[in-house]
Amino acid sequence: MEDGETLWKIGVIGERGVGKTSLINRFVYDSFTNSSSGEFTSQFIKKKVDCGEKCVETLLMEIDPKNLSPRKIIGTKAMIIIGDVTNIDTIDSMEKLGERIQEINPKTKLIFIANKSDLKYMAQYWVDEVKCIAEKYNGIVYGVVSAKTGENVKEGFSFMCHKIIKLSV
Repeated sequence: MEDGETLWKIGVIGERGVGKTSLINRFVYDSFTNSSSGEFTSQFIKKKVDCGEKCVETLLMEIDPKNLSPRKIIGTKAMIIIGDVTNIDTIDSMEKLGERIQEINPKTKLIFIANKSDLKYMAQYWVDEVKCIAEKYNGIVYGVVSAKTGENVKEGFSFMCHKIIKLSV
């Protein structure tokens, strides 16, 4: 790392099929693969984020919600909780994950993101419902993104970075 950089451990969590791997791949490699094996693949990927006032090196960790443990949350700067706008059940899952994470480590910042904005015609919820959950857990809501098209993905990570810096001061 260069001078002025910080390393942040960021967890990415959500139910199977919400697009965790796709979102990480879109952000880090600017690519999308339309196939999903349905199997959980643990990823640890570094990516620099330019936050204006500082450059942050993120270590993104994909976390299976079934194996959520204190060991995986302690030391994380933030947890990105992802839902799928085409599956209403994921909004409940986002709320339960937010509650579990805060019970384990109340200092971890929670970021709520809904994926698959490219399928808005199939959406069962949108940003307002995500905002309600974020407010309940004093979390950060970026809104709705699309790992498939890249819509709002880079902006979402930059927004998250700025918000975390403001909250940490």
